[in-house]
Amino acid sequence: MLNCKDVAKWFIYKNPKLARGHFDENAIVNKLLYLSSLMYYSISGKSLLDEDFVAFPHGPVVYEVYRDYRYNGLDEYPQSISLDNATDDEIRVIETTNFIFSDMSVKDLISLTHRHNLWKDVKGFIPNNPVIDFGNASPELLESFATLYDTYLGFDFSVIKKEIINGTAFYYNSNNLEMTDEIIEEILELGDFSESQFIEMIDGELVFS
Repeated sequence: MLNCKDVAKWFIYKNPKLARGHFDENAIVNKLLYLSSLMYYSISGKSLLDEDFVAFPHGPVVYEVYRDYRYNGLDEYPQSISLDNATDDEIRVIETTNFIFSDMSVKDLISLTHRHNLWKDVKGFIPNNPVIDFGNASPELLESFATLYDTYLGFDFSVIKKEIINGTAFYYNSNNLEMTDEIIEEILELGDFSESQFIEMIDGELVFS
């Protein structure tokens, strides 16, 4: 199992917008921890982190992470981070979770986790901080997260880069595309996008998906 604060720092390092944050950023960090833990449990039947999740009104949190982000400096941006003791599967789960969910708004992440039976089944015991047991996850929930993991199994996250333009995240393969000022200008001319995009250059034209 991985240290929950080390993984929280990893998410903050990969997403600088989560540093020095407030309620929203604290919630996002905890949602990323929860979603990665759910994905890891769905493929292994084991816990990813060394601390339990409890149900708060806004969804599952690791209390130690919630507390230390708010009061004890965990919100500081780390200058470096490593998860040297993590297995390949653990790293891939964390990277996959980050790629899929890190650009979602706090509102959307809370809404997502509120639809999971893991939170719904214990919400009646809030505010007594009921523990969330991944062993109680519905088969449908586990299957959906195992499918997400399998979908990105051959993905090389090391070459995927992100550019934020007008508040939208644009992902691209740095082996195949250089994000030049000209490309950024072309994207700006297309107007606003409602969700994150993956962009490629095919036959001299930008393709969005």
